[in-house]
Amino acid sequence: PVHRYSLSQITDKTLRVNEQKLQKAWVTSQRQTKADWEDWMRKFSIELLRESSSPALRYCLSLAQDYHPLATDLFNAAFLSCWVSMKDQYRDQLVQSLVNSLLSAEIPAELMQIILNLAEWMEIDGQPLPINYKDL
Repeated sequence: PVHRYSLSQITDKTLRVNEQKLQKAWVTSQRQTKADWEDWMRKFSIELLRESSSPALRYCLSLAQDYHPLATDLFNAAFLSCWVSMKDQYRDQLVQSLVNSLLSAEIPAELMQIILNLAEWMEIDGQPLPINYKDL
C-alpha cells in the first residue's frame, strides 16, 4: 500500500522508527538464489524508507516503491536515520543479519558491495557498524 503523509507529518523534526517492522525486513534466512537476495534488498530498502525517522526520506517512499534505483540511492541515508533511533538489542540483531549476508555464498556481488559501501559510509559518518573487519 502507498502511504501518503500530510504536510504536518513531513515538517515534524523526526518520526518514530518501528523496530519490529524493520526486523521483519532485515531477516536473511531463506535466501538462497540471486532473486531471493535481490528481493530481500528491495524490501529492506523500502522498509528503511518507510520507517525512517527523517520526514524527507519517508516522503520519498512512494516514488522509491515505483522506481527502485531511488531506494538503492537512499539506502545509506535511510539506514543511518533508522540506526540512530534504534535500541541496542535491535542494532545487534541488524548487524548480525548484515554479517550473515556478507558470509553467505549465495549473495550477489552487487548486494555485497551495497553492504560494504554502507559499512564504509557509516564509519565516515562517525557511526561505525560493530562488524569485525575480517567479516568485511
